[in-house]
Amino acid sequence: MRLSLFWRTFALISLLLAISLGAWYQLYRAFEQPPQASRFAWEMASAINLARTALSHVEPGPQREALLKDFASNRGLRVYPLKDNDRIERWPDRKMGAEVEGQLARRLGHPAMLASRVNGVFALWVSFDIGSERYWLIAEPERLEAPTGSSWTEMAASAIGILLATIGGLLISRLVNRPLANLARSIDRLSRGEPPPRLPETGPPEIAMLNRRFNELAGELQAMDADRAIVLAGVSHDVRTPLTRLRLEVEMSALPEAAQASMIEEIERIDSIVHQFVEFASPLERTVEVVDINDVFSQFLRLYSRERAAGLLSVFKRVEHGLSWQGNPVLLERILSNVFENAIKYAATPGERNVRIDIIGRRHEKGVELIFRDHGPGVPEASLNRLARPFARLDTERSAIGGSGLGLAIVARLARRTRGGMIIENASGGGLKIRVVLRDLDSAKVAARETFVDTLDPVSAPAELMQAQQSTRNGRRSRPSRSSSLSG
Repeated sequence: MRLSLFWRTFALISLLLAISLGAWYQLYRAFEQPPQASRFAWEMASAINLARTALSHVEPGPQREALLKDFASNRGLRVYPLKDNDRIERWPDRKMGAEVEGQLARRLGHPAMLASRVNGVFALWVSFDIGSERYWLIAEPERLEAPTGSSWTEMAASAIGILLATIGGLLISRLVNRPLANLARSIDRLSRGEPPPRLPETGPPEIAMLNRRFNELAGELQAMDADRAIVLAGVSHDVRTPLTRLRLEVEMSALPEAAQASMIEEIERIDSIVHQFVEFASPLERTVEVVDINDVFSQFLRLYSRERAAGLLSVFKRVEHGLSWQGNPVLLERILSNVFENAIKYAATPGERNVRIDIIGRRHEKGVELIFRDHGPGVPEASLNRLARPFARLDTERSAIGGSGLGLAIVARLARRTRGGMIIENASGGGLKIRVVLRDLDSAKVAARETFVDTLDPVSAPAELMQAQQSTRNGRRSRPSRSSSLSG
């Protein structure tokens, strides 16, 4: 899983802090060791000189033993003879050990050895000479380890420092990434057709300029959409009014019945294309309710009862019992209308007039998944990605069947308005499979109006739906809806 920019920034800051703390600690040790070694060597040299003076004036026997016991009780130092067969382990910090041994040699006038363990006994062992005799001066290891060790206070201070540095890294990362996160959310709303909030044009010059350009772009798109709505409303009125008069005149004319039927069919085709233009740009209805999927399917299929009775359309539906979706029923009806019209026009079973549509409906995380499968000739793999693009039509179909090329583009657009998506693929065994995911809508977050024109491929789908796709998606010609009454 790829890390977000926020966590990358935080990880980078944390890494830099860790490197700087490590470098600081090494510098501290490098500059602190010589003074520490000098202090310890002076302390040990003083104790050795004292022990040497005392022992040189006392003959071996009870008096020397009493002196050594007094030396151990008062100074915490013990003296033992150094033997040739002693098992010696040198001090583990070789650099510190060499520094202390050098300091002791200069102060004592003869070589000295620093050990951490002799004959299996762990302590701080320092060798020294009294004439021809050699001895060990034994001290607690903390005498040398304490200055570089970490007491509880120092450990607590270090932990607090690391915690504060981590919190500082989080705050810096959040401060740096907040403008980008706001911009990403605004772009996400823009892609769904929702008006984004105006971004602040303050702060660092680069961020301010980026937000200013985005605000200008959003404003221009909103103005363009308003102009588009006015134009489409005018076109719909200006075209449909004369079409209605033309149809009335054709029906009242003395033309042969076949000629009248042909002309009326062309008029209806033009009216259907105009309707799809308006539908493609129409806003998302505000009303959000719990929609019974089975109930909507049943009501919708009644519109095709004549085709089903004539054997021109067969529908096989397998929808989960009680399947519901929180959204707008008109949006669902518009999706069904465009999918069915696309199948009826272009998905007849090869060699037959009958169109068969299989429908599967099931719950899909926070929404529903609808799968439509026809048994037609399908679409070449190389052309699948064109299928849901606005105004895209396959050249082989231009002369045979009219249409605007908006049918499946409308389906993809409506699915995307719910933060869902659509995937188109060829079904195994022939035909086309259309998978539509509709997310449950929150009535408080539904956009008041559709604001922007799509300029990119409208096929979009959630990541989990994309992963389920096996074949490469390429386009197919989209179809006009059945009628204004069907498409809502």
